[in-house]
Amino acid sequence: MRKHIAIIFFVLISIIEFKAQHLTHEIGAFFGSTSLQTDYGQKGNFATQWNNNAKTFSVAHYLSFYNNTIRWDPHDVLHNHLMVKTEIQYLNNADYKHHGKWAKGNSYAGEQLRAMKGSIRSLDLGVNVEYFLFPLEEFIYPHSYLLFNPFFTLGLKYSFFTNTLTSDLGDWRQDISVLPTKYQLDNALDIGDGQAVALSFGIGTRFKLSPKIDLVAQSRYQHFFSDTIDGLQTSANLDQNNDWSFNIEFGMVFHLNYEKPLFH
Repeated sequence: MRKHIAIIFFVLISIIEFKAQHLTHEIGAFFGSTSLQTDYGQKGNFATQWNNNAKTFSVAHYLSFYNNTIRWDPHDVLHNHLMVKTEIQYLNNADYKHHGKWAKGNSYAGEQLRAMKGSIRSLDLGVNVEYFLFPLEEFIYPHSYLLFNPFFTLGLKYSFFTNTLTSDLGDWRQDISVLPTKYQLDNALDIGDGQAVALSFGIGTRFKLSPKIDLVAQSRYQHFFSDTIDGLQTSANLDQNNDWSFNIEFGMVFHLNYEKPLFH
């Protein structure tokens, strides 16, 4: 099933790129931070949200359609607000721990929680549609006085991830009892390589730094259709609580082939 989803994903990207002739292209690079909400730590605990985060780096390619007004319906203004973004994002986290009142306890269960450590790395391939509040033709045109252009984004991602799990109390693969009781159950752990589909949506804005360069700030919520990104499941053999993340990124976009719109 996962292989079929990956094939469909790459076919869609190929179709988009094939249809990209005579459109306006851009490339961008972004750095950011992601708070990945997993089964590590107490839900809603500030220390969990603050400490269990990851660094991200991504590169992206954009297609915009404002330069095709004559080829399309000149009265259709929707395409003057849309971009299609394909991206590759790398996420790395070196240390996940349990935080909250249960991990602070003096019991052996609290010691087991404190001893658990995990890491997550992922490579995400994504396709996003971005809708800009102001017409792209007006924003991108070199002599425009429009400096900011906020946008909404909706996308689909396919994630290839690797997670790890260790315990300061010993090798859990040799002695599972070093882990808290709920992680000793069958199917409670899924450590190693995996794949997952995710849906993302968010907001952002562009700032025109120069006629060919934009600065970008954006934030996105990403919902994974999986509960095993971190290798842990909240309750084995029961309904899953899927993992999710909140990402903030800053970057720069360069206009590759800007031309004055055919219809202005």
